[in-house]
Amino acid sequence: MKISIETAKLIDVIDIATRFVAKNATLPILQNIYFKASIDTLLLRATDMEKYIEIELPCTVKAEWAITVNAKMFSDIMKTIEEKDVEFSVDAKSQVMTIKSAKDNFEINGISASEYVALPEVPKENSITLDSQTFAEGIAKVEYAVTEKNFSPVLTGVLLKIKDEKIVFVGTDSFRLAEYKINTSIKDADFSLIVPKMTMNDIQKIAEYAIANESDEFQIQYSDNLIAFQVTIKDLKILATSLLIQGNFPEYDREEIMPKTFNTKVMVDKNLCEKAIRKIGILTRDINNYIQIETSKDSVIISSGKTDKGAGTTTIPAIIEGESVTLGINGKYITDFIRIIKGDEMHINIVDSQKPMILQDKDDASYRYVVRPLINS
Repeated sequence: MKISIETAKLIDVIDIATRFVAKNATLPILQNIYFKASIDTLLLRATDMEKYIEIELPCTVKAEWAITVNAKMFSDIMKTIEEKDVEFSVDAKSQVMTIKSAKDNFEINGISASEYVALPEVPKENSITLDSQTFAEGIAKVEYAVTEKNFSPVLTGVLLKIKDEKIVFVGTDSFRLAEYKINTSIKDADFSLIVPKMTMNDIQKIAEYAIANESDEFQIQYSDNLIAFQVTIKDLKILATSLLIQGNFPEYDREEIMPKTFNTKVMVDKNLCEKAIRKIGILTRDINNYIQIETSKDSVIISSGKTDKGAGTTTIPAIIEGESVTLGINGKYITDFIRIIKGDEMHINIVDSQKPMILQDKDDASYRYVVRPLINS
């Protein structure tokens, strides 16, 4: 009962599949990957019961078999194999998988494939196709503003919606919010879904793998409680599904949350700003990364205030329009944004020291980032 497959291709596939395996499951089989060899295809499945993945890749099948084996152990073994090709066989009676290359031979105890959980049925109700690059960028621009744990379940997910022929990605933890909005040619497909942050991170990796292998499109199918992502990458087929988060996402596009009129507008070099924040952050890491921002005629002064460790101040040049303002903010929130944007300069739009401020890439009006000021107590 043997199959032969290219080592490098299988390692890439396993790296994707292991992201969907349960990390702390009480059931051992949920820590396993399901393998099924049939005709000329190897089928892999993994799940943590909230998100699921199924991958089909071509291989040379000498005999059919199915088994589940521990995902981490299998992955660790595969990464030690140096030969171009590797051969697998399964003893159905003992449920043992043998991994063999020219130099190596491993035997892994498995669990019967018949005990593995069934994957959910892919939604048929609605379907759209998105560009892989757009999808990967959309996730990257907002997921960092979402936490995995929050008092409100809807704040642990990324809002994905299409409205007025625009694709919109939104993430928030209630202290900050990132929105990426781009035009689309998709018509008559308005929807709004909240996808768990961890699922979006996993799908982003699949999208990046697709882009690296010149696969340009992602198909998305969805229902009221489930979303499915499908992509074909050369001769590889990937289907990933996830439960959706139920609830109403905050109505964030209101003046008190996302202001549209400002009293002060600042433009700074993002690299100078990041360096300045990191300098001052040495003193404020233990107090919410607090920094104070003060605008003057043609510069921004960034300081720590008095802390148990001391005090620091640094100044960077800036182009400033409007009133002088002083406010406190979590410096890490700003450096997170700087890490994502591509342009060299950024806009900081401020109402006053109490209201949320809007950060934007000077070269990308489709991307808005909202941060609430802090009060230094």
